[in-house]
Amino acid sequence: MGIGPALTDEEADQLADVAAELHPAFTGASDAVAMLNKCLIRHAAVPNLHGDPPVLAFHRPGADRVDAWAADAATALAMVIGVGQGVRLRSCDASGCDLVFFDVTRNASRRFCGVSCQNRAKASAYRARRRA
Repeated sequence: MGIGPALTDEEADQLADVAAELHPAFTGASDAVAMLNKCLIRHAAVPNLHGDPPVLAFHRPGADRVDAWAADAATALAMVIGVGQGVRLRSCDASGCDLVFFDVTRNASRRFCGVSCQNRAKASAYRARRRA
């Protein structure tokens, strides 16, 4: 699809809704798979080759940006879960952070989205211990 014009406010709102819809896949929610399947259907995720040179995409040719991005993201999450790596889809443990990530550590033990959140959480825990 390439880089095109900036997202419209409506597209940004729609993609925020898609992100909220996909978020349970990162938290291990019991209904995550069902919600992911609904998203795949709603945004017509279907593997195909299109473009010149051909690229593998998971949205129909000519799909609008919201459907294209939603279908591709939902398919990527479904593939991760489908190969048994869903446990690596994580949500940041830091208070007030709602970012998600794919844990690439050897033992799937990562808890924070990045060093900033990790440092804030550790500093906060240290201050709490000092007060007690």
